[in-house]
Amino acid sequence: MSLVSLQRDFQQEVLTRAPRVADDLAGAERGDLPARLGAYVEGYRGRLAEALGVPYGALRKVMGPDAFDDLARAYIERNPSRHYNIRYYGADLWQLVVERNPGEAGAALGELARWEWLLADVFDAPDDAPLPMEALAAVAPTDWPNAAFTLRASLRRVVLATNAVEWWRWANDLASAPAALAPAPEATWLAWRRGTQTFFRSMSPLEAGAVEAVAGGATFGDLCEKLAADVEETEVALRAASFLRTWLSEELIASFAIAGHAG
Repeated sequence: MSLVSLQRDFQQEVLTRAPRVADDLAGAERGDLPARLGAYVEGYRGRLAEALGVPYGALRKVMGPDAFDDLARAYIERNPSRHYNIRYYGADLWQLVVERNPGEAGAALGELARWEWLLADVFDAPDDAPLPMEALAAVAPTDWPNAAFTLRASLRRVVLATNAVEWWRWANDLASAPAALAPAPEATWLAWRRGTQTFFRSMSPLEAGAVEAVAGGATFGDLCEKLAADVEETEVALRAASFLRTWLSEELIASFAIAGHAG
């Protein structure tokens, strides 16, 4: 057997546990071979489990190290790593969390996992520059209805219906522990990055709808029409402008365009 074939078989045994290389190794008759191979097979899984504890640090703290390690190893057996960069391993861990923890507590743990992965995704998003507020000063009043905005690459939205964020705060020493993992009023959360710092906050249903519209390509005029369904006619433009000022001050907008020209 060639060295390349032996290496491939060894890799497959480490990844899948399927016996592949014993008959090909010199000295394979030695009784300690299973233990020697096992050091690699189990060591690989141990490193993956440790890696999962990085983006899911709060989940690990809330569940406890032993329970999290058991969860991580179950996930590893079910979901082989298929990416060269280990950073992207574990995106759907929340599904296994919910499956193994039914009920309200499991739902909250699942949302905590989703929340942590979202924050990691925000931190690793591509760099871009925020649109300065003064960039809009030269926009003519007649152009405003056709102004469309591009949101920052790091901006993410998620709807949560449990107190997962409060547990995340507790795990990061930012708040006292809630009484239990439990349902909470449904809220849409916004997360984004400024420099190397991640920010997040909840939004009112009205603002959440406005952000969704802008993310979908709505112009300022479209946004006003959307708001008109929930806001008094005399307040529509002011409310839309207020949202825009907030988004600019929080550095949520990357650019704008009018009639096809980049701002």
